[in-house]
Amino acid sequence: STISWQRTRRSQKPALASPKRKKTAAGERSRNSPHVMDNPELLDVVQRLAVVFARRQVRHALIGGLAVGLRGRPRATKDADFILHFPALAFPSLLEELVADGFEIDVMDFIRRWSVDRFAVFYRGHSRIDWMQPVLPLYANVMDAAEPMRWLDADLRVATAEGLILTKMVAFRPQDRVDIETLLIVNREKIDLELIRQEWSSVAIGEEGRTAWLEEAIARSADSRT
Repeated sequence: STISWQRTRRSQKPALASPKRKKTAAGERSRNSPHVMDNPELLDVVQRLAVVFARRQVRHALIGGLAVGLRGRPRATKDADFILHFPALAFPSLLEELVADGFEIDVMDFIRRWSVDRFAVFYRGHSRIDWMQPVLPLYANVMDAAEPMRWLDADLRVATAEGLILTKMVAFRPQDRVDIETLLIVNREKIDLELIRQEWSSVAIGEEGRTAWLEEAIARSADSRT
């Protein structure tokens, strides 16, 4: 069966932060700095969002291709993906601030879609931004475990390698599978595989094929050490 991102589970979930890795200090550049990514417009868009998130204390985590570039190897992408949570009463003013900064948002339509679909897409120039709510406990854990990284002149919270693998196991498109393999190989010396297995098991009922694929990918990443 296909995983629904609207499935909810009430049982206690393990914290997604891995004890094996120290938190990245705010202001510390990742080994794959955003400076080397070949999309200046998208870099600027993410920096603008990071500044607003910091000022308004928006809980967030960068996921998707940009985050994979920071945690794994840089790859081409034209959008920025976030898991994001913000109080409903303050949401209109957040959107209006972004509109004033050049983001293309119909505020009332955005709020409607955000409340119904729990997901919204908007643009600034040619750059696409995807926001989704942490509708699964797994997504909330990914967001809470995200680590601060320096993004140009701002600080941004980026999902851990474990968190990225889990979000991509839920999506499981061809590019997601490529990204999972990359993240496993690049982070193989420090990644917390038991944490991934434990968290994935909370949403993996009926997804034996995906679970088997994950174990095969883990085995391939171990083989790559030799």
